[in-house]
Amino acid sequence: MKQILFVVLISSIFACNSKVDALPNQDKSTGVNENLQSSKIPVLNFGTPDLGQASDANSSMINLSDPKEKADLKKMVEKLVKFKPTVILLELEPINNDYIKETYEKYKVDQMERLNYSDEMNSIGLEVGRLSGTKRIYGIDSQMGFGYPSLIELANRNTTDGLFVENMMTYYKKTNSLKLLEQYHEMNTEAAKMRTFDYYNFLATQHTENNYEGAKIIAEFY
Repeated sequence: MKQILFVVLISSIFACNSKVDALPNQDKSTGVNENLQSSKIPVLNFGTPDLGQASDANSSMINLSDPKEKADLKKMVEKLVKFKPTVILLELEPINNDYIKETYEKYKVDQMERLNYSDEMNSIGLEVGRLSGTKRIYGIDSQMGFGYPSLIELANRNTTDGLFVENMMTYYKKTNSLKLLEQYHEMNTEAAKMRTFDYYNFLATQHTENNYEGAKIIAEFY
């Protein structure tokens, strides 16, 4: 039965979804979904902060040279391995698929072989694949320029809207300052996902007179 793990690179201000240790109808002793024999393909959508340098304005403060953080990352990988994905999707563009495949084959033999991207692609994507015996890992992203700063500028013209943005930035900065497992727990909750969707929807309302900048930018982003 095909199982798909979607490892998402999370930007500084936006978080993503789905619970790792509470899958529907899951046997918690094994982590295996009871519905494996159904016709539906189980998909686990897993959000992760950047595990390395990032250009985002509010990047995660995780220090992977800390033995405790490394141990916690290993625990998280072990949880994901229990899902037994047969396919892993990374937030990389499909143009990289040959490179991903070649690197993954090398990585299975020598874990010093790495994708030249933020390290969650390696420490989570490739490592879960290696330990799970995953056959296929490839990119599914579509990268674009995101006119986020212009929407924040529009929001800050209004005191109430500016305060909402400030509160959201405080929330994301607080999340980014958490320890690794705490960050994973927070950003992979339904509440965190809905909070971010609400923020997107708020940004979609930002506009100048007779224009619809927010709606156009957020629609393109979606």
